[in-house]
Amino acid sequence: MKLRKDQLTERQRLFCEFYVGPGKHNAALAARLAGYAAASSHVTGCQLLQKPKVAATVRGLEAAAAVKMGYTRERLIAELLAAVDMARIMGVPSTMVSGLVAIGKAAGLYAPEKTIARANPDQSEILAKFSAMSDRELLDVMAKAGSAGESTLNP
Repeated sequence: MKLRKDQLTERQRLFCEFYVGPGKHNAALAARLAGYAAASSHVTGCQLLQKPKVAATVRGLEAAAAVKMGYTRERLIAELLAAVDMARIMGVPSTMVSGLVAIGKAAGLYAPEKTIARANPDQSEILAKFSAMSDRELLDVMAKAGSAGESTLNP
């Protein structure tokens, strides 16, 4: 059976349904339920969630479930704010913090930030030296650094 590039395989589709449904957002469990190998289900589940088509399908299924339950992001945040206010009145700071964290997550404030590591101009000479080394030379430098207990490598 030939599959179009924009379609999920049957097991990917099942994974998405199990992830949002009975798998309760446990990627390893959803992968096993969808028929992937149990021994590597934790890796498979994580890899599946990284695929754009799978992630988009999961988001769509989550949105459909929220609509079915009558929930919107705004309603959820409003109810969480009411719970935080109640915790404030009752003087329970840990509950207030938990509620505020949940609000932050619902609002997308905890999305991971992507950073790109760049070498400082001072490091370009060192990077050039490492780039010019053979694998054997690099292994020797690593062994030397490990035996000397050094925290940095100096070629």
